[in-house]
Amino acid sequence: MKKLFLSAFIALALFACDKDDDTGNPNCNEPGEITLEEINSGSVLFSWEPNGETAWQIEYGLRGFDVGNGTIRGTSERDFFIEGLEPLTDYTILLRANCGSDGFSSDRRVDFSTIESTNSCMTPTDVFVADVGTDFFSIGWQENGETAWQVEYGPSGFSLGTGTVIETSQSNITISGLPSQTTYEVYVRANCGSQGFSDYADAIVVTTN
Repeated sequence: MKKLFLSAFIALALFACDKDDDTGNPNCNEPGEITLEEINSGSVLFSWEPNGETAWQIEYGLRGFDVGNGTIRGTSERDFFIEGLEPLTDYTILLRANCGSDGFSSDRRVDFSTIESTNSCMTPTDVFVADVGTDFFSIGWQENGETAWQVEYGPSGFSLGTGTVIETSQSNITISGLPSQTTYEVYVRANCGSQGFSDYADAIVVTTN
């Protein structure tokens, strides 16, 4: 799930946040203003105020895409991470509450631009599961010239920033003390100190025995 702090790139991340024009739904509260938490060359992390609702629908695509033709995701979290974006590209996100039988709220919209990709901090690749037990799992990855990494894991589908974070100088790690028959999602990125973090490697999913 790849990110760098928005505050470091405010001049490059051009965004606007507003309501999309529609008639609204008095039985379903529109989410609060979207906050772009982090943007990098291939991903964005954003959050919003729930305004009393508990489920939301996200649609995103290239700026100017036709509503209904974007990528649609659902979530019960109050933040969301999108990856697989192109560098130096303009995107739009539409967010609305999903109120079940009461339908959907009006849309909240945000526009943003991804930043230029750099090679100053190399993303780990080829993350793999090395071993799995009833209360642990071990993973490894390709170093790609870096010497320190940050691992974040949580229950499958968790939001980045809400999981358990571990710093390591080894290109493999064993995570133990876990319940059996539980599925986890794991993200790894390089920690390059003053140069910041790399993009996240593709997430890996593992289930304890």
